[in-house]
Amino acid sequence: MNLLTVEIGGKREVAVQEKGRLYRFVDPDSKPVDPVDAIRNWDNLLNADRAEISGKYRYCVPLVPGKMFLPAVNFRSHSSETSMPKLDEPYFFTKFSHTLVPHGGEVVKPRGIQRMDYEGEIGIIIGKRGKYIREENAMDHVFGYTIVDDVSLRDYQNSGHPVYGKDWVLGKNADAALPMGPWIVPKKEIEPFHATIQTYVNGKLRQNGDTDDMIFGPARLISRLSMAITLDPGDLISTGTPSGVAEYGSKEYLNPGDTVEITVSGIGTLRHTIVADSS
Repeated sequence: MNLLTVEIGGKREVAVQEKGRLYRFVDPDSKPVDPVDAIRNWDNLLNADRAEISGKYRYCVPLVPGKMFLPAVNFRSHSSETSMPKLDEPYFFTKFSHTLVPHGGEVVKPRGIQRMDYEGEIGIIIGKRGKYIREENAMDHVFGYTIVDDVSLRDYQNSGHPVYGKDWVLGKNADAALPMGPWIVPKKEIEPFHATIQTYVNGKLRQNGDTDDMIFGPARLISRLSMAITLDPGDLISTGTPSGVAEYGSKEYLNPGDTVEITVSGIGTLRHTIVADSS
C-alpha cells in the first residue's frame, strides 16, 4: 500500500494506492490530516476504513518535505562521465518547496536557458526524527521511497565561480524544477534497498542505472546529514543520479514539448512535461 496525495473537487486528500487502485480514508477520527501525519501513524492506517476513488482526481506531490537534500555526483558512472574525483564524504546541495512538481505536471523552462537537463533519482523519505544517527541504525529512520527528477539549469550551475564553486542555487532551484511522485512506497516493500533507474525523454532511453553503482548508500547519506541537522518525518534525501545526463553526453537538452518519464523498479513511473515560461 503506497502513500500519495490527490486533489478531489478542489480539495487535497491523503490517499493510498494498492493493486492499481486509489483509495481515500473515510473515518473522520482516524483520517490523517496530512501526509506527515500519515507517516507517523502508518501502522494504524493499514487497517483503517477507506473507499475507492471512482471520480476525477489530480495527482499532487506526495508530500511537501520540510527539508530536501540532494547529493552531488553519487553514482560511480556519473562521476566518471563528469570527470569528477570520488569524494570521501557525501556532498549535498538543497532544493526548496517552490521547485516541487507533481506526477503529470509541468516543468517550466526559464527564459534564455539553453541547457536544461534531467536527472532521474530516487527520493528517500524520512519516517522517524533523529540526530547523530549511526550508519548501522540509519535505515530505521526511513519511511519509504519516491521518484524525483533533479531538473538542472547547467547554464547557471556550471558557470560558477573559480573561488566559490558551482552556482547550486540558480542551477538547481528554478521554479518547478523538482518533479516528485507519483507516490511513496513504504520501505518494507523494497528491502533490501535495491532498484534500477531509467530515464526516458520522448520515449528514448537516456539513463539506465542501478543503485549498486551508488558511491554512498542511503544509510551513509542519512548518517552524514544527521551529524549537524535534525532529520524529521517527511524530509527528503535523494540518491543522486546515474550516468546519461545531457550535459556530459548527448547534449540533447530539454525543450518545451518534451515528455520525461523516470521509471524506478519497485516504485513506478514519474512523468512530466516541459513548457516555456509564460510569465
